[in-house]
Amino acid sequence: MKWLEKIKQIKHWEIYAAVTVVVVMLGIYLSSMRGNHNSTKQTDPVTAVTQNDSSYASQLETKLQNVLSCIAGAGHVVVMVMTDSEGTAELAYDIQEKNVTQTGANSQEVETTTVDKKVVTKNGSPVVLWTNPPKIIGIVVVATGASDVGVRLNLLHAVQTMLGENHVPIQILAGI
Repeated sequence: MKWLEKIKQIKHWEIYAAVTVVVVMLGIYLSSMRGNHNSTKQTDPVTAVTQNDSSYASQLETKLQNVLSCIAGAGHVVVMVMTDSEGTAELAYDIQEKNVTQTGANSQEVETTTVDKKVVTKNGSPVVLWTNPPKIIGIVVVATGASDVGVRLNLLHAVQTMLGENHVPIQILAGI
């Protein structure tokens, strides 16, 4: 117990202990990030589809930027769209039901149904029936002409019209 008393005599020993814990946790995190890149891991087809598609937010940013830069007095416009996820995809499934009748212990017939659900693929990729875009959680527009109140309102109304939603926070800022 002498070591415990020696530790308690060090000024601010709690800070040293906390820093040590953080360093160890950071080391574990970074080592898990490296991982084994040669390992083969099974990926969820939905994840594979959403990661291979172009980013919905990036496409929306480009469209908004193109339209907003055409507004009189807007000047140079940059748009950032924040979403809560990458969206989801509804995949096509091949569903097969099998009915099996078995004779039980008392000569009773018991019928069981099993369902086999497999993702339909074409050329190795899952068949997507439709995709649901991610939820937009915020938009930031920076425009050199946004210091003018009229231009700022025009930018705001244009973004609201393009989104078709009034529940998304939109921030219009003047740029340099």
